[in-house]
Amino acid sequence: MVKVLFVCLGNICRSPMAEFIFKDLVKKEGLEKFILAKSVATSYETFGQDMHEEAKLKLEEKGIPYKKRRARKLTKSDYINFDYIIGMDEQNIQNIYKICDGDDKQKVHKLLDYTDEPRDIADPWYTGNFSKAYDDILKGCTALLKYIKEKYNFNYEKDYSKEELVSLIYEDIKKYAAITPSDGKIVEYFALGSKIIDIRVWISDMYNIELEDEDAIPRLKEYYKDLEEYIYRFKKPEIAE
Repeated sequence: MVKVLFVCLGNICRSPMAEFIFKDLVKKEGLEKFILAKSVATSYETFGQDMHEEAKLKLEEKGIPYKKRRARKLTKSDYINFDYIIGMDEQNIQNIYKICDGDDKQKVHKLLDYTDEPRDIADPWYTGNFSKAYDDILKGCTALLKYIKEKYNFNYEKDYSKEELVSLIYEDIKKYAAITPSDGKIVEYFALGSKIIDIRVWISDMYNIELEDEDAIPRLKEYYKDLEEYIYRFKKPEIAE
């Protein structure tokens, strides 16, 4: 999955607008299974706050769905977990570099760098011009999605038969467990493999969810505990016949 993180100063105007605009574009392309989008701030100034009311009104006016959220600050782990770190202006970019200790993997870009008009997107919290911010963000998100689609060439239109899917899963199981399961145990392997994948997705989502640490950390610990148990069950020799 390609993971995109939008970043602005406070995570209440530009970056959440970009998150929901981008998600809407992704959904319309049928790419939700392939692309994840989140947003964060580079400061604690508005930590825990929901999206700005004017930003919500602009999204509603344009028919863009959104949900209640809480602003949070960018962390070093975000740099590891996300493939693209997208800032709204040059100051955002410099702040991202400071928080993430540089950009050795070249993940950090300004949103409008993907368009034919690379420049900053002005902060509507200061300008009051949410219409201009929306137009710029939409232009940038459209160009970014086009770039990602061309780079990764998602094979989301392929219609696998049931036999092809079973074969693909079977081969993945053999590679993962380094053993060849018998026909009598293949259902159990499917179930365990599916559970492992689910837990890994939950863990990935938890790293990016808008929760305070005291809420997220205990849940992450439980997920990792479950993951360890299922991997052990998946690999233990007595499963194979």
